[in-house]
Amino acid sequence: MIESATENIGLTDTDARTNAIMALAEKKKAIFKKITSAVINAIPHEYASTKAVFGEYETIPVALSKQKIRYVTLSDEAGEDMYVALAGTSGAGIAQAAAATAQVAAMCPYVEKVILIGIAAGQPDMVDKEKDIRLGDIVVGDRLIQYDHVKRSDGKIELRGDNIMPADRKLIQAVDRLRSHQDRKDSWKIEKPWDKYIKAGCEAIRNAPRPTGEKDPNSAKRNYQKGLVYERSDDHPYVHVGTIGSANTLLKDAAFRDDLNKKHGIIAFEMEGAGVAIAAATFKLSYLNVRGICDYGDNEKNDDWQTYASVCAASFARAILEEE
Repeated sequence: MIESATENIGLTDTDARTNAIMALAEKKKAIFKKITSAVINAIPHEYASTKAVFGEYETIPVALSKQKIRYVTLSDEAGEDMYVALAGTSGAGIAQAAAATAQVAAMCPYVEKVILIGIAAGQPDMVDKEKDIRLGDIVVGDRLIQYDHVKRSDGKIELRGDNIMPADRKLIQAVDRLRSHQDRKDSWKIEKPWDKYIKAGCEAIRNAPRPTGEKDPNSAKRNYQKGLVYERSDDHPYVHVGTIGSANTLLKDAAFRDDLNKKHGIIAFEMEGAGVAIAAATFKLSYLNVRGICDYGDNEKNDDWQTYASVCAASFARAILEEE
């Protein structure tokens, strides 16, 4: 103690500030090496929802650059801190998402996995309760197909975009553990790990509260004859896992959607996943695609459910990271 006090004698305010800045820099450097996950959004309301759900972020300047890494501190199941980079918005489209993923890899060299969080169109099924994807539901992709990557020859179309790297196995296992909450009796009456984040996000973001059932054009059309053993609420999101279709196409074509579902088993449709998956493979990263369902990819598409769907996707993505 005497030695320590002696060392501080004669320190000016400037010296003290310098020491504090250096100590903070060392702390930030240590955190930088612990940022092993990143999340990516395509458009502003998705990013707003992610920030609201993940909490306040801090920044770390990037060496030899004017850019900064924004990151949040979460806690895993053991109560240990984990650090997640917020990559921000990529813009809609496969190339834009690939560029954003490449930028994450360049700026955050210790990142091992990226999670794409956003909205998507869902595949409805009016007769099978198990397979029906509803507005406000959450879809996690265990497989991804770029359905606009095709070969056209003499009037025939051959899919070429079905060889994309699948989702990270450990993350899917975390998803399955979370989904097990849905198998409990009256599961919608029991708070699940992501429910509190949906509530917080809806309170923080404008136009985020869940729209009423009247805003779902399929509400009156459902006539389930299969999958009747599945229990689900009409006013809570249900989590599905399956194949997601990605393309540079804003889908508003029910017949085309149904054909893709029949041929390839696609249950959700979006515009960025292929870019993230391909870039992730290039940079030896793992990835996961988490989507909130905001429309049915048909001519009744509108924006009523977009913000709520963004909040749901971000909430479940946070729960995945904390579960893993």
